[in-house]
Amino acid sequence: MYTKYFGFNEKPFTLTPNSRFIFLSKNHKEAFAHLLYGINNHYGFIELIGEVGTGKTTVLRTLLNQLQEDTYRTALIVNPCLTGVELLRSICHEFGLTVQGEYVNEFLVAINNFLLSETSKGRTVVLVIDESQNLDPAVLEQIRLISNLETESDKLIQIVLAGQPELGALLARPELRQLNQRIAVRYRLKPMDMHETHAYIRHRMEVAGETGGVSFSQFAIRCIFLYTRGVPRMINILCDRALLIAYGEEQRCITARIVTTASWELLSTAQGKRLTLAFTGLIVAAIICIALTMNVRQNITGTKSRSSAKPSPSQVSDITQKTAQLPKTDAAAGASTAADLRLPLLKQEILSYDQKSFHLQAFNSIADRLGVRRITMLSGEIFTVPKMYSRFAAKRNLKVTEFIGPLDDVLRFNMPFLAMTKFSDAEGRYCVAVTSVGKDSVTISPSFFGDSTLSKSDLNAIAAGTFYLVTKNVGPIPAAIKSEKNVPSPSSAGTSQ
Repeated sequence: MYTKYFGFNEKPFTLTPNSRFIFLSKNHKEAFAHLLYGINNHYGFIELIGEVGTGKTTVLRTLLNQLQEDTYRTALIVNPCLTGVELLRSICHEFGLTVQGEYVNEFLVAINNFLLSETSKGRTVVLVIDESQNLDPAVLEQIRLISNLETESDKLIQIVLAGQPELGALLARPELRQLNQRIAVRYRLKPMDMHETHAYIRHRMEVAGETGGVSFSQFAIRCIFLYTRGVPRMINILCDRALLIAYGEEQRCITARIVTTASWELLSTAQGKRLTLAFTGLIVAAIICIALTMNVRQNITGTKSRSSAKPSPSQVSDITQKTAQLPKTDAAAGASTAADLRLPLLKQEILSYDQKSFHLQAFNSIADRLGVRRITMLSGEIFTVPKMYSRFAAKRNLKVTEFIGPLDDVLRFNMPFLAMTKFSDAEGRYCVAVTSVGKDSVTISPSFFGDSTLSKSDLNAIAAGTFYLVTKNVGPIPAAIKSEKNVPSPSSAGTSQ
């Protein structure tokens, strides 16, 4: 549905295992190394345990793809809910053995002959049983009998038992102690950390043919990690829903708001409940830590610390509301104080966007306002302001005019414009679009904290003093305008070409 809109060749976050999308985190690589070490050293039994969705099957498929047929013979059992005889029959089938019989001993003889034959040819035989926590204890005893097939110097078969944490509890039963003692190599697979979560999302998008049509903000990545705790399957579910929501809203940047909305939409599913419970617990812990930290700082630094404390996102609207309740004599001072308190939070919100996504949304909002075609995708080059704005505008019979001066003056033109902010990253300054002006607020793009309106005082606080008016190219409009008021131009501001 959304693949064509975002420029993908296929859906990047499907739940179906696909070897092309395999991403090995540090833990996955360690698990793979443990499995390979145990197999190559003929330890006999190897155990791999991991929570649901952590990527056990991914590790197993990677392992089996690495074991070449000229050196290894492999079999994978994915449905362990079998009786002892059914399991032996499945193993024979996977190894290509035909057994005319119905008794355990007949299958064991056939498997033993096969193992001796393969060993004489220099091949290592590997049996992998996924979802082993579902094995019946009696069936596990049959597996132990298979492991008894050995020579005086070597194990004839290497058996990998992979499953959820319940597998550990199953093997710990007294009646299975003989099998449990034979497991020489064990590894517990852990979820990914936040950096690996980010890399995982990027990897799947690139494999799916991503060409710049969509991006995830830094805050969105953090929310995804908090909701999913780095579990790959949960990441796929949440990212897929977030892309669907962004498609419905015609957005090309996945923000924290979109991720949160996706999580709430998933509440009706077991995965959604797990996501929300995980996030709620982490948020509560984070709030407690922040509260304790702020309290300690206030006790140490006193009034000075209280006046400089940064507000949390939930305080954004509170600051404005409390300022509005101040006496009229303190209105100007109150507005200034509110803007100062909100500035660090606004900076953090702006920098959470990547440059291309931010400026794409900004330009397209003005394109919609003026009734011209939107930019569907940005090229791989760096988006420089105002050079690329001018280039895109010229192709749409628009003109970009630089204006240097105070915000009040540019608002009097009553036309859409781009406000250069005080904030920048490695690619340069961020410019936010203003498409309409109200009494005390303006309509902006991209939105901040999910709100497309911003107070004039906040806009004034983040504005660097350089603006770019966007108009239809219908007359001799100058390339640059400077206010009569003495407002210095920022050192990084350029002139439209």
